[in-house]
Amino acid sequence: MGQVIVDSLVRGSELALLAVGLTLVFGVLRFANIAQVEFATLGAYGMVLVASVAGVGILLQALIAIVAVGLLAVAVYRVVFVRLLRSSAAMAMIGSLALSILVRAVIQTVTGPDPKELDLPLERGVDIGGALVTPTQLRLVAISAVALAVLIAVLRLTPLGRSIRAVSANPELAAAAGINRKRITDVTWFIAGALGALAGVLLAMDTQVSLDMGFGLLLPVFAAALLGGLGSVGGAVAAAYLLALVENLVLKINFGSLVGGDGFVPVDYRAAVGFVMLVVVLLYRPQGLFGREARRA
Repeated sequence: MGQVIVDSLVRGSELALLAVGLTLVFGVLRFANIAQVEFATLGAYGMVLVASVAGVGILLQALIAIVAVGLLAVAVYRVVFVRLLRSSAAMAMIGSLALSILVRAVIQTVTGPDPKELDLPLERGVDIGGALVTPTQLRLVAISAVALAVLIAVLRLTPLGRSIRAVSANPELAAAAGINRKRITDVTWFIAGALGALAGVLLAMDTQVSLDMGFGLLLPVFAAALLGGLGSVGGAVAAAYLLALVENLVLKINFGSLVGGDGFVPVDYRAAVGFVMLVVVLLYRPQGLFGREARRA
């Protein structure tokens, strides 16, 4: 059971960063940005690019990549999504899917299809309560927890956070109260891009850099955001860790024992677990597990 908890914390930390970025943008603009997961891919490849052109340490590589992706997210919003949103939210969502495909095509053209490895030292696993975990995974969980805690504190305790929540709750009333909606939207996109890039950086440090690292998380990220109630940051975080726990529990169950044999769910079907969980929950609670929070950032 200890290994299940550790694996769930690592998986949930990755999903939570992306799900929060997705739900923040939805709260402010009311459209689901499919390309959110590609911010993770851009963050990971950004580290590879920085490492190839500048001999800086891993921390500075990560910081440069995260800030660059955050700024790129704002630029993409202004150039692409402002125009698409004038048509409809559905058009913007379709455009985000096209953008997601384009991003991976451009990266493949520039770097090639082969996965990349970050220049990191080999680490020995640590036994914690019978669970094997690497120091990188411990850092991943800690960094994600700190980033999410800081974001929630900013949203709840600062004027900027209150402005984001006001725009999310009622854009027209927020504008009438003197809140600069354009600035708040830009800030929201920067946060979403930076969180996505951070998820990609942490995932790359734990595994490797690949073209499909973001797209492979699309279904569980959407499942976590929907389960938490789109627009709810706290809900997205809780749902991400809950979903990760359910995924790992299902992977450990020997379903073949029901007929006297062995039959475990292949790890390739991990994403399907989130889809089934999403369908079941939404059948009985369409607003998600934390629906009361779905109207607020």
